[in-house]
Amino acid sequence: FFRCLTEMPELELTREATRTCLPMRIKKREVLFSVIIVLIMIFIGIFVSDAILESAVSKSESYRTATIIENTDQFYYGMDTDFGNALVYGEVSSNESVTYDEIGGGFIYIEKNKEEYTRHTRTVTKTDSNGKKRTETEVYYTWDHVWSDRRHVEEITFQGRTFPYKSIELPAERLNLDSVGVDNRMNYIYVGSDDRYYYNVVPMPMTGTIYTSLQNGTINDSSALFRDMTPEQVIAHMEQNETIYTVVFWVIWVLLTCGAVCAFLYMENKWLD
Repeated sequence: FFRCLTEMPELELTREATRTCLPMRIKKREVLFSVIIVLIMIFIGIFVSDAILESAVSKSESYRTATIIENTDQFYYGMDTDFGNALVYGEVSSNESVTYDEIGGGFIYIEKNKEEYTRHTRTVTKTDSNGKKRTETEVYYTWDHVWSDRRHVEEITFQGRTFPYKSIELPAERLNLDSVGVDNRMNYIYVGSDDRYYYNVVPMPMTGTIYTSLQNGTINDSSALFRDMTPEQVIAHMEQNETIYTVVFWVIWVLLTCGAVCAFLYMENKWLD
């Protein structure tokens, strides 16, 4: 409407001019069809939501029914007698360690990442005060990840028993370089002005609860570790996820539904006439 008045300043703002400039009104048939779209999306959403909730409930149920183990004797007994699913609380450590010379200390896992300050170009379109458009090449710089190197120990210990490194999935965290006494800027080690490094590590010891299956005298590979959480806290966390997954789905689904309706109303929809 405002563009119409700007482009035709001599046009008198009469009722007829307003009707000409304003967008076409939404038709009753479009409203009816929009309601149908919403009902279809709700119907589909209920089925998808039920499937998501059923999967989350099934997963949390496996945690609720798992045996809680918090001492070494019971842990060993469970592995030797094929106990099945268990939530085992304990400490993860290692008799060896890995690091880089510039970092020092020792970790179960360490990842060194390099970023380069890189020059980029892009074509942009700009409009001047007179409304005239022009294209030009714009130069900009970003820190881009270009390289990584990883090291980890071969064996870890949990509840006094030694396991291969891959037996437990250990959550890595960004290394605070101040904590290891390394000079840094904003938690990066700079080499010149165009290169910088940061590190992700798994420190030791690390305490928490693993969800695993005790059988054949060992634990499952890639058993998940919930750091700094007791078995009871892990169960509560999984039960909370049931609600979170459902809420997140419906938020996304409602946004998709609104987008579908808006897109439909934006079209001319002459086929409804």
